[in-house]
Amino acid sequence: MQDFKESIKNRAMFYFAVIFLLFVIIAFRLLWIQVINSAEYKDRALNQRMREFVVNSERGIIYDNTGRKLAVSLAAKTVVALPDSIIDPQKTAQELAGLLDVNYDTIYRRITSDAAAIFLQRKINDQLHEELLARDIPGIIFIDESKRHYPEGELASHIIGFTGIDNNGLSGLELSYNNYLVGKEGRMAVERDAAGKPIPAGIRESVPVQNGHNLHLTIDQVIQYFAERELKLAEENFDISGGSIIVMDSQNGDVLALANTPTYDPNNFNNYPEKNWRNRAINDVFEPGSTFKIITTAAALEEGVISENDILTDPGHIYVGRHEISCWSDRGHGAHTFANVVKTSCNPGFVEVALKMEKDTFYSYIDAFGFGKRSSIRLPAEADGLLPEYNRIGEVELATFSFGHGLSVTPIQLASAVSAVANGGKLMQPRLVKEVDRGAEQSNLINEPSVVRQVISEQTANKTRELLKQTVLNGTGTQAAIEGYEIAGKTGTAQHYNEDLYDASFVGIVPTENTDLTVLVILYDITGDTYYGSQTAAPVFRNLGENILSYLDVKPDFTQQPGYELSDEKLTVPEIRNLSKFEAEQSLREKGFNVKIQGDGDKIIDQLPKAGALVNKNSTVWLFDDKVENYNVLIPVPDFRGMELEAVKELAALRGLKISSSGSGKVIGQSVYPGRRIKTDQVISLKLQ
Repeated sequence: MQDFKESIKNRAMFYFAVIFLLFVIIAFRLLWIQVINSAEYKDRALNQRMREFVVNSERGIIYDNTGRKLAVSLAAKTVVALPDSIIDPQKTAQELAGLLDVNYDTIYRRITSDAAAIFLQRKINDQLHEELLARDIPGIIFIDESKRHYPEGELASHIIGFTGIDNNGLSGLELSYNNYLVGKEGRMAVERDAAGKPIPAGIRESVPVQNGHNLHLTIDQVIQYFAERELKLAEENFDISGGSIIVMDSQNGDVLALANTPTYDPNNFNNYPEKNWRNRAINDVFEPGSTFKIITTAAALEEGVISENDILTDPGHIYVGRHEISCWSDRGHGAHTFANVVKTSCNPGFVEVALKMEKDTFYSYIDAFGFGKRSSIRLPAEADGLLPEYNRIGEVELATFSFGHGLSVTPIQLASAVSAVANGGKLMQPRLVKEVDRGAEQSNLINEPSVVRQVISEQTANKTRELLKQTVLNGTGTQAAIEGYEIAGKTGTAQHYNEDLYDASFVGIVPTENTDLTVLVILYDITGDTYYGSQTAAPVFRNLGENILSYLDVKPDFTQQPGYELSDEKLTVPEIRNLSKFEAEQSLREKGFNVKIQGDGDKIIDQLPKAGALVNKNSTVWLFDDKVENYNVLIPVPDFRGMELEAVKELAALRGLKISSSGSGKVIGQSVYPGRRIKTDQVISLKLQ
């Protein structure tokens, strides 16, 4: 009995010890939870009651230069599944598969996952939203998101670009200005009870949303529409792979229109091939052909190696080394002024002019006009253009550069370069965005017009422009003429290497009341018999120019003088040798000559043309001083055949060539083939009959 009582007592003590130990553990645990680590558990409890929601920001609006909206954000519904609330997953998946852009297996896998909520399809249209609402499918809810919308559809699509499903820019200004447009999403936390309902006096926390900034562009929606319409008409009229048009305000670099074809609708960009998204005016390069002669003309006039009155000779071709470079006219243009070289777009004439400039000089102008590097227009994937390495440029390359072959440029580079001729010689940085509107609390970001550099003098720019007016008035660009307006411009045609494909172009200067517009038209990969820029791009330019002038209400002036007349006054070149450089230049300029001096010496030892030559007023006389290394320049030989001896002597003296003759009458043969370039001390033997 005593043992039994002792056993009971021991058991009681044991259970008491166990209970006491449990009490101590529980007490310690409570102390840990309620005192030592109370803050953590308080946060956990609060988090169980809190529900955080993302508040999407609204992407900024993109406006044209008159305030018309080109890109806006609209409210859109996104379909969300709550797997725990779905009653019949198979039936739900079948029903949704017939309505959404998602197959049955994908939907079923998603709605049976462990996730609390999952996206099924984002940013659906209103019709689908209404249909899903009417079906009232258990476990399917909708949340609000922002959807990008382009109210003008295809208009300016290559400029504006598009956004992805997450509302971030993927192309165009939507991409390059994404950091300004996208804004910052907000967040809101709401305290809920066990049933998931908001607690009226519960804790609410929020991070305010910051909507994106608005962009104000330089683009004019109406001019952009005109440009895109003309490209569509060009597609109907010519066999082309595409085209580009740029309209630029030459004074400030504002791009008023930048159009490409083929195009696409950014609202449904996935429905178009990726090639349609490509902004060829920025991303692609092409050989400019004869439009580049504008650059050659400006550079040569600025350097003083030529004047518009200088006489050049064109037998239909010119030889540079072993290479024959032909004129578009098989018979050539004979002896004609440089003004006529520009007007008729004579390749041999431009080759001769380019070779009068040293490689360093001509290349420096190509660089100064902005070729070979990006224009910084701030659109994605802008190309640099293609220029041969400097040390790989020889005489042949220099010659072909003169008429726009052997180098490739982007349309925006060419438009910017010609704008420098239009505005008095200033290369402007092209501008697409005028202003970023950051709202009332921050100052706006103003993108001021920016002068890159002064490339040529105002005098040279004006003279080049006058020569280009003659091209449109009665030269190769007559199809671009607009009655009542002084249009300056140049056609261009470049053949693809070893292919019957051509890029045709026209770049022109259109005067308005307040500024001058540079308009560039390019048609790519033309096939068929009609491919010259004068036949294709020039008429497109004319139609576009007429629409722009009408829209801007620029009245025609039919009282303007028809053209730029060269003086027919003749001057006899005086003897300048043995005079000082200063005396020689002063004497010639006072008599009405243009002067180009070669060398760094003080005394003139030779001249071209020679003394006694009869030349046009303002013609260029080359002077060589006593420190010039090599003044025996190469002169293209004219075609003397069929000319009387007196006329031959006059032309030879003008060109600084030496001749000898046998027989009488007209020239029937010459010892140096026409177009060959020879030194001035080489004698050309002529046979007369």
